[in-house]
Amino acid sequence: RLHHALRFGTEMWAGCWHGGLRVIDVSDITRPRTLAGYNYHPPFPEPTHTVMPLPFRPGGRRVCVAIDEEDQFYGAAEAEARRGRPHAALWTFDVSDWERVQPLAMFEVSELDSPYARTPGGRFGAHQFAERMQDGLVYCAWFSGGLRVVDLADPSAPREIASFIPEPCGGRPSPQSNDVDIDDRGLIYLADRNIGLDILEMRR
Repeated sequence: RLHHALRFGTEMWAGCWHGGLRVIDVSDITRPRTLAGYNYHPPFPEPTHTVMPLPFRPGGRRVCVAIDEEDQFYGAAEAEARRGRPHAALWTFDVSDWERVQPLAMFEVSELDSPYARTPGGRFGAHQFAERMQDGLVYCAWFSGGLRVVDLADPSAPREIASFIPEPCGGRPSPQSNDVDIDDRGLIYLADRNIGLDILEMRR
């Protein structure tokens, strides 16, 4: 099923949940036409949430970035049962050839990088990214992993350059960073799924 789609010019870039990603020609909005797709489910269990093209062409290639959504809340038993299973992640794809979309890299956050990774009742993996890019950086809301800022200058080797994990508030056992946006001043707005909003600035 379609979860989320973003329009860039005459193209829609769609996260299709357990169907992976699709690129759709909407130059004639009455006759949308699928141009390309790629589905990495299975073996990866978490569904595709959002997809967008990079605003630059590294090495002359057309590249897109996709992010999964950690799909389930887990109690203590479920959290233990999923030990070793991949969490929702960030992906890059070479989409230069609509007929041969190729995965380039997968960026994950280790459970060791958050003290709330296995907190019962929450989620840990990726969820959403800011739907615009500056300087090749993608700002990701990572549920109990907080904010992760990933440099995609080399899309074959995504590199985290900054992170921030909010303190739980409102009596909740863990943060659940749900969405992120940035403004023209570079301020970062990190919204929690349950309660709380952090306004941040990244020093470079």
